[in-house]
Formats: sequence, structure tokens, C-alpha cells
Amino acid sequence: ELLEERKNTNFTQTYPKGWERIRNLIQSNPGAARLYSGLSEHIDGNCGAVVADQQFLADQLSVTTRTIRNWVSFLEENNC
Repeated sequence: ELLEERKNTNFTQTYPKGWERIRNLIQSNPGAARLYSGLSEHIDGNCGAVVADQQFLADQLSVTTRTIRNWVSFLEENNC
């Protein structure tokens, strides 16, 4: 029980290079930065994945699925 309490659930760690990436994303493509932060917030710590369809993401961010595809392409092209 004590071990469970010490697991830091709902905790996300960001290293200095990660903060640099976030700042650069905010500067170059704020929308893609919103998507990136949303994906980062919901990543599964056990497997490092997020499973969500484009419509769900679009609904969460109040944009179209086309916008989500554009942001995903931007993130992929920039190795995010």
C-alpha cells in the first residue's frame, strides 16, 4: 500500500530539452503545441503510447480533423 502511494501517479517529468522543444513549438506552431501538450498529458507511462482517434482530438481541441492531421504532420516533420 505504501509503495502504491509513492508511485507518483499523474506525474509527468520534462527535461530541459523537452522544455526547449515546447517553447519552440509554441513559437512556430501554437496549435501543434496544444496537440503535443494534450498527447503528452495523456501518455500511458507503462507503454509510452496515447490512443485517440482524430475526431476525439478535434473535439477536445475544438478544431477540425483536417487541422489535427496538419498538426500531426507538423509534429512528425519536426521529430516531436
